[in-house]
Amino acid sequence: MASINPRAVAQQMLSQNSIRGGFNKVTKEVCLALAKGTYDYVYARELLNMRLTHEFKNNAKNMKKVNICITNLYNFNLFLVSERLKCIQNYSKLNISLGDDQFIIGQGCAIFKDIEDSFCGVILTDKEFDFGNTLRIPIEQYWIAKKMKLSDTKNVRIYIYHLIENSYQTIQYAKERIDLVLIQSRKVLENVEIELKKIS
Repeated sequence: MASINPRAVAQQMLSQNSIRGGFNKVTKEVCLALAKGTYDYVYARELLNMRLTHEFKNNAKNMKKVNICITNLYNFNLFLVSERLKCIQNYSKLNISLGDDQFIIGQGCAIFKDIEDSFCGVILTDKEFDFGNTLRIPIEQYWIAKKMKLSDTKNVRIYIYHLIENSYQTIQYAKERIDLVLIQSRKVLENVEIELKKIS
């Protein structure tokens, strides 16, 4: 978003408003706990059902959403089994220095290993993913390689898993593309800093 609208990001940074999570946020949390092995599938399904029925009003519309979320959890579990992925870290604090006191900081995607012991990230989304404009995927790939002390970013791939559509795509960027994205990220941060100065 910062690359498209730095002013909106600057205003959001100054705002104290928090965004409340909904059905999909709770489902993502339970999916990641399942992926890490915190719960088995049966317990995760019961937990998701309990959380959703207690955190939201009990009516026909919401019960339909609960059933959809439980189906989404089931499909995500099938994805993990079919791709043979094991979560080794469901929360990664991303911290990348771009130089000149510029950092990319935030929550990174969950880190997994596959059957061949290769590292990968899984980004759970419930929205249309804009592959052309996002800087996130190459940054996540770079961060996982750095965090896991890998010699090359090509040893990491990223899954984009769409929770609603039950579809996924694997992406792996070349080092040259990642280097360009890091340069572009510096420019984005510079634009956000300019907008922050204008509105503060």
